[in-house]
Formats: sequence, C-alpha cells, structure tokens
Amino acid sequence: MTPFSLLPRYRHVALLSSVCVLSACSSLTESNVTLNRYGAITITAKNAAAGRATASINAVFFEGLSAAAPSSAAQQGDQCAYALVDTAATGATGSLKVGESLALTFAGTSVAMPYSTSLLRYQPAVGTLLSYGVGDAATVSIPGAAAVFPAAAVSVKLAEPIVPSPVATPAAGSPLVVNWNGTNDASAAIILSVRYGATPAATTANEQIYCALKDDGAFEIPATGLNAFQASPSALRSLALIRWRTNEVRPDASTLLHIVSTVDTIVRLP
Repeated sequence: MTPFSLLPRYRHVALLSSVCVLSACSSLTESNVTLNRYGAITITAKNAAAGRATASINAVFFEGLSAAAPSSAAQQGDQCAYALVDTAATGATGSLKVGESLALTFAGTSVAMPYSTSLLRYQPAVGTLLSYGVGDAATVSIPGAAAVFPAAAVSVKLAEPIVPSPVATPAAGSPLVVNWNGTNDASAAIILSVRYGATPAATTANEQIYCALKDDGAFEIPATGLNAFQASPSALRSLALIRWRTNEVRPDASTLLHIVSTVDTIVRLP
C-alpha cells in the first residue's frame, strides 16, 4: 500500500496555469522578455447511459512567461494527500483570438467552435450535445492568426466512461476499497476524491482525501488515513472518480497547444 504523501494540490487537471497574471503580462513588454503562447482545450464529460458519456468543451489562448501543462502519462505511481474541498466555480477565459472559429471533430462528427467575445473563449453553440463511447477521439484544429498564434491541430483519445464497483463505508480499522473499470492504459490516469466533513459537527463536506492514481482499476485507502472520514456525519461522505487523458503539440518553439479529456462519476457513501 502506498503511504500518504504530500502532493501538490490539483485545482483542475483541465487547464494550463500561467505563472503570471494575464492582465499583468503587459507590464513585461517594455523589456526584452519574449512571452510564450499557450492554447488550453478542455473536454469535460459525465457518464451517460449505455456505456457512453456526454461532454462539454472549451478552448482558451493566452501568453505567459511559462505555464504548467499537466500530463496524464506522467502518473507513474499512487499518491494521496489531505486537502480542503474547493467549491469555487471558475470559468476559463483567454486573452488571444486565434481565428473566428475552431474546427472540432468529436467522435467522428464535425462541430464548429466559434469565438465568444463575452466569455473570451471558444466553444460549440449552446445546446450542442457531444456524446461519445469507448475508443472515440477528438481533434481540434486552430486556423491561426498572423503574429498571434500559428495554425495547429491536436487530438486526444477521449477518457472512457468510468464505472466504479459498489463501494461501502468500511468498518472502523478497515481500509476503504475502491475498484473501477481500469484501462491499464499508460496514457490515462485517475483522480480519486473522498469527501467528508472534517469534524463530527460539520455541516458541509469541507475536506477530502485526494489521490492521484494509475488507471489499473483498484486502490485501497488504509484505515490509518480514514479517522476524520469515519468521524464525519454520514450524509456528508461521498467519493468521486475522474479519469483523465492529455496530449500536447508544439507548433513552434514558443507555442504549446494542450488538450485534456476528463470523465467523472460520484458515489454517495453511507
């Protein structure tokens, strides 16, 4: 069993994170600093009926000194940490316009992703249903804009719908056993979040055991890590499993285009 270890907390696996505030980057232009260009494409899905999933997608583009691009293939082992639950709702916005519309091929269907001047990002028209199954892929093509962002394309195999086996709250002194339909695919990884109230008097699920895992279909949280979970009001206990897969391309030395596909499911724990 891999012991608990201190991990950097993932706010979102889906987005590139610029190290400079985008609105502040303009102050750097008076020097000789050259900014890099980034594109972040996020596909977020939920399990649906008959082994399928439904997804939303958006893309943002920006400049920065450097940015961290999460990689699902970099998940080599299993690690867990305690973290607060982040309930803040955030929406991705960019600072670059790279054309009027992106071209999306999603599970074999062509969809346009026009630019929203109000949201400062690219996304399909409201109401567009994006549905996929195991083995499907997505490709996004960027037309590019002179001196702003080069033309490019990036593809990703979509994260397969994730199906957990029945999960039960363990008896005191026993581990929490979690099983799911693992892919054993080195390009995929899993995030496991076990949420609960941090004290017996808690009224919200404000703490979590956060685990970054290989997609091999099985993991146990040891009993020694479950003290606060066991003391939590039962109504506040839940478990979320997220499968994610990434890919990236570099159209040139100063440009990174990153895409991530995630799919999740939530299980209530008595």
